[in-house]
Amino acid sequence: MTKYLSIYEPTNTLLSLRNDAVLKLYFANKSNRPQLRAFLKATTHLTDDDLAIIEVHNAILTKEHVQEKDFIVDIHLTSTTGHKIIIEMQIQKHDHFIERMVSYNARRYSTQLNRGEKYTQLKESISLIIVDFPIFDDTSTCYEHILFRRKNGRVFTKAQQFYIIDLTKLPNDLTEDMHKWGALLKAKTEEELRMLMEQSDEMREAGEKLIELSADENAREIADAREYSRLAFEGELFAREERGRKEKAIEMATSLLKSGMPTEEVAKHSKLPLEEIKQLTQ
Repeated sequence: MTKYLSIYEPTNTLLSLRNDAVLKLYFANKSNRPQLRAFLKATTHLTDDDLAIIEVHNAILTKEHVQEKDFIVDIHLTSTTGHKIIIEMQIQKHDHFIERMVSYNARRYSTQLNRGEKYTQLKESISLIIVDFPIFDDTSTCYEHILFRRKNGRVFTKAQQFYIIDLTKLPNDLTEDMHKWGALLKAKTEEELRMLMEQSDEMREAGEKLIELSADENAREIADAREYSRLAFEGELFAREERGRKEKAIEMATSLLKSGMPTEEVAKHSKLPLEEIKQLTQ
């Protein structure tokens, strides 16, 4: 069995909910249903009636799971009223992130029906996306609720909805429950967590659950395995994206050379080293 050196310092034993495996261990745990319910009420339009019973479809998480190359740690839920909910933590932006986000939601929505069932049986598919990078550069708000709308601004359909929490834009003054939950997701040290737990009974109970999870050796091993797996994947993804950019630059340079542009100008436009441009002419 693979052994991992812990990424958590001995002086800071708090697991981070920014680790998507930790987030799943926290919210998928049956004993944490009150916290899951409170979190969804604070961050979506769902009510107590909607959330009286929450079914977690993929609650099991092991070290072997998180080591799989294509494993996705999203939490898939169904509410009492049949709403389909995806909770996803993303700490680094990738190319086509929004397209992937829409694709996951569409798949969750479209796979509800079996052959012969009526479209009226379809329930809203809700994606709650937590990001730790600025996903939109035209707003300072930390919270977005996105629906499909017509040109006049009226809602076209509520079938697919997206709630996005940007942890990088959380206000210092935690005036709303959603802000407090965002601060819990972002907490890195026990000191930060203790300060947050003083704000309300709800945050105190949520913080106690996180401290309890952080003391679980199996949870820590899963968290470490997931972090190492994520870093390896990020490195592979970065290398693949770099290869793609390099191929496009070479295509551009080749085209510009054929047009008769001087090699120095081609290097400037393609952002390739002059030596590489010269090699393309040989």
